[in-house]
Amino acid sequence: MLEHMSDTEAIIEQIRDAFLDVEQPSRDALFNNHCCECAEVSEAYAGKRWPDVSLDDVLRGRETALLSASAWRYYLPALMIWTIRAPDEVDVLLDNLVYQLEPPAEGRGVPEWFRERAVGFSARQRLAIVAYLNWYREREEAEWGRVGAETPRHVYNALRHWASGDDEPHVSG
Repeated sequence: MLEHMSDTEAIIEQIRDAFLDVEQPSRDALFNNHCCECAEVSEAYAGKRWPDVSLDDVLRGRETALLSASAWRYYLPALMIWTIRAPDEVDVLLDNLVYQLEPPAEGRGVPEWFRERAVGFSARQRLAIVAYLNWYREREEAEWGRVGAETPRHVYNALRHWASGDDEPHVSG
């Protein structure tokens, strides 16, 4: 367990290092006023710097699909770190975040939503996202393996995209 814990901390450190110098978008770019629920999710993060986002902020703004594209990209490292640190507390956000990192399958999902969020990451940031997805994959394989079931495919589709080094979304199968 101690070895696993140090692996987890190494992934958190990799995420932190890869995203530390990201410039914070303007408050307007971070705020989604599409509807009341979008505004509530945006307010949960209150325009904070991503390293200052607390678990309480994440829990109040757990409907991350409602964040603006700029806010989603900017807060992604905080979301990855908190889902690693507190997977039980964040509950479905853990799975939802990986689904959001998966390119939409043909005829399913909203390619524009994904395209707006999946661009502009450096090679180092993409490697941190891959490390996060591998952490999630290992966790899911162990969990599903205990009940003799196959791991859901979304994590493999997400890994294929983020490991490709390509900003263009690939259709999942």
